[in-house]
Amino acid sequence: MNNSYEIKKSMNKILLIEDDDFAFLSISQLLKGAGYSKEGIVRCAMMQEVTDLEQDDFQLVITDLSLPDSDYADTFSKVHAKFSYIPIIVLTGMNEIDFAIKTIQNGAQDYLVKGDFDQKMLGKAIHYAIERKKIANDYTRIFNESPVPMYIFDSDTFKFLSVNTAALEQYGYTRDEFLALKLEDIRSKENVAAFKKAFDKPHELYLDLGQWRHMQKNGTLFFVTINAHNTSFEGKNAWINSAINVDKKVIAENALLEKTKETENILQSITDGFFTLNNEWKFTYVNKETVRTLKHKKEDLLGKSVWDIFPEDKQSKFYSEYTRAKKDNVSVHFVEKYPSLNIWASVNAYPTKEGLTVYFVDITEQHNHLEMIEQQNTRLREIAWIQSHEVRGPVANIQGLLQLFNTDDFADPANKELFENLKEATAKLDEITRKITNHTFIPNKD
Repeated sequence: MNNSYEIKKSMNKILLIEDDDFAFLSISQLLKGAGYSKEGIVRCAMMQEVTDLEQDDFQLVITDLSLPDSDYADTFSKVHAKFSYIPIIVLTGMNEIDFAIKTIQNGAQDYLVKGDFDQKMLGKAIHYAIERKKIANDYTRIFNESPVPMYIFDSDTFKFLSVNTAALEQYGYTRDEFLALKLEDIRSKENVAAFKKAFDKPHELYLDLGQWRHMQKNGTLFFVTINAHNTSFEGKNAWINSAINVDKKVIAENALLEKTKETENILQSITDGFFTLNNEWKFTYVNKETVRTLKHKKEDLLGKSVWDIFPEDKQSKFYSEYTRAKKDNVSVHFVEKYPSLNIWASVNAYPTKEGLTVYFVDITEQHNHLEMIEQQNTRLREIAWIQSHEVRGPVANIQGLLQLFNTDDFADPANKELFENLKEATAKLDEITRKITNHTFIPNKD
């Protein structure tokens, strides 16, 4: 009877990192029984051999943790760094199981205890490791190929844990150089303390941190808009940040503020909403984008109190943040929804002697898009859980029942009972399939 986890493609290559000859021979025999050819099993007995290895077209890596030139605490991190897109199974002794579990938190797909697994168990571990890594690689690819510069850092040490290609291009570092840095290394020294304090909110899931000044490898300073999401990464509490370069926009805004001159043609041509309020909260200037976004004619706004036109805003951040800007004489940045207009806006407000200057951008589409992505990610996580936990049971039942059929005598009465059990198992699998299908549907909010 065929093993259901037998590898069908004998040409698949596997890297087996094992210094012990007996262990290597034993595992090689099991791999051959699972469908791997002798030529498809590549061995490394030292970490230096792994480092020097040029080929990376392996289907799977199986690695011992303790090598002659690398201890178990260091081996996995080096192997994982070299083969980040390849599934990894860790070999461990009975006294190293706790550490092996930690390697799964840090990116391994499974672990096996030496001398405690057979061919079937190995085949099963390989099968699930490959499937788990496919799902993990999908998430990694989305992160790495995103056009938005992003990075992940440890919330305790502020050390960078991962970075995408767009961020490397923006800051001018190689990947190895960037991952050797900490959060404070890419920003001007004067705002390091304030930036760390901004992340001292472990119970917050999402932070819109506004504009900050960052620094490229060559020392060039530029402004970015930071959005952060609290998450976990490789077993560590972490934050994932997007850092969008808005340097040109900020320079233009600062120039306008320094000159304190409202140049009509510039303000009317910018795509941001712009308006000014006097100390009585009355509109003294509105540009075209403000008129369009607020859905009021220019003459209906000028000379009128913002709170008379939008009374619902007094119960929102608009009132509290505008008041704070004037009272404390500080610029403020916030994101809020216009209750009466059903739109989300990213707002920057600056105090002046005459009252308040306000820039805002309609971010409703971006906000809804982020919500949709979060829903999709949630559903993908649920689907991944269902696939890795619930599907396994009925599949195993079906395989077990098939092995019990009397194929020599189909009239055997026992076959009828087995057939009824098989119908129940397939019905359960169909139910789970429908559940997965339902999870893929995201209702239209409209």
